[in-house]
Amino acid sequence: MRKRMLHSIAGFIAAGILAGCAQPQAQEASTDIQSRQAQMAAVDPMGELSRDYYGDHRETGGEIAFVSDGVVMDGDCNEAVYEGIQMYALSAGVSFSCYSAQDGTQDSRTAALRSAVDNQAQVVVCLGRDFREAVEKLQDSCPDIFFLLIDQAPEEAADELEENVHEVSFREEESAYLAGYLTVLEGHHRLGFIGGGKTPSVVRYGYGYLKGIDDAARELELDDVAVNCWYAENGRPSPEIYEKAAQWYAGGTEVIFACGGMLFESVLEAANKEDGLLIGADVDRSGLSERFLTSAEKGIANAVAISLDEYYAAGKRWPEGLAGQNVRYGTAQNCAGIPVFDTEWRFRNVTMEQFYEVYKKIRQGEVSVPDETGKAPEVSVTLLSCAGSASSCGLVSIRENPGCQRMEC
Repeated sequence: MRKRMLHSIAGFIAAGILAGCAQPQAQEASTDIQSRQAQMAAVDPMGELSRDYYGDHRETGGEIAFVSDGVVMDGDCNEAVYEGIQMYALSAGVSFSCYSAQDGTQDSRTAALRSAVDNQAQVVVCLGRDFREAVEKLQDSCPDIFFLLIDQAPEEAADELEENVHEVSFREEESAYLAGYLTVLEGHHRLGFIGGGKTPSVVRYGYGYLKGIDDAARELELDDVAVNCWYAENGRPSPEIYEKAAQWYAGGTEVIFACGGMLFESVLEAANKEDGLLIGADVDRSGLSERFLTSAEKGIANAVAISLDEYYAAGKRWPEGLAGQNVRYGTAQNCAGIPVFDTEWRFRNVTMEQFYEVYKKIRQGEVSVPDETGKAPEVSVTLLSCAGSASSCGLVSIRENPGCQRMEC
């Protein structure tokens, strides 16, 4: 199975509808074409792939097991993992099951993992850093079980992982770069970033966002682009986040990148009150509100499918380079970007062609996006506030006053 399998099958379904309805009578050609066009309009090829015609999903006993914290179909990252497993398993004819650690404790995560293993799972998929401890407890006692940890921190030591564990992290900075770049290209010059704590992934989102904004401002020769930057204590909604966002919107900020957990709920509330826009993180948030201009999206479902394909192609084990390793997926693997398909394109002044042009440059290395978390990128746009306090530079841009001390965002 190759990494383009899912797209190939989707195309095959569409082609089958066209080819399978052919009529030998030439005089019926026009009617037949109309009929086939109607059938094509009524069929969603990717949707067809999600139909479990052969009963590959099982309550327990699936070869692939997804062990989640809480609800699987959460409209968020859990659901993205499930979609990746579902699309791969149904296409490859592999059984799969879901297990849940309901109370969110390490003991419940360990118990859910053991339940999956006891029910003959061969590869177990988990999401988030909280599962790493539970997997580390089982990796030695279950050497024949293979674990896939999605959305991990690449900074954590990989030498603690055995060869039956593979971790995936993401190049969040590439997604955020695209969101920031296109937002300036759209015509928005007063922007904001609210991060849910200074975790590595949130910091990379912030730095990529600033670099994208700065590159677009330089290319368009703009000198009036300004960014508010602030990190909240965590990614939970709070009155403090709402007040900060509402204050920014009321002061002229047009778009805020709400990054980290569910804090976007507070930013969205402020956007509704002050008629602002926001950018989502991790998954496509456009279905929640028209206030979302776009989202800096991790390709979680794609990363799951790619990893499972590597596992099965290597004979049901992690191949060299993945075994016991953390691998970062980004634009090069179609695992970083903004939502384009199965969503609403809300840019009015930016075309998809312009998006693909900059996306291609990142993918091919023509545009460098910083991924370090210890040092903010050098930018010349105005930083209005950082770390919750006003910048000592006031409203003076670094480009106009290079000697001004910029605060680390």
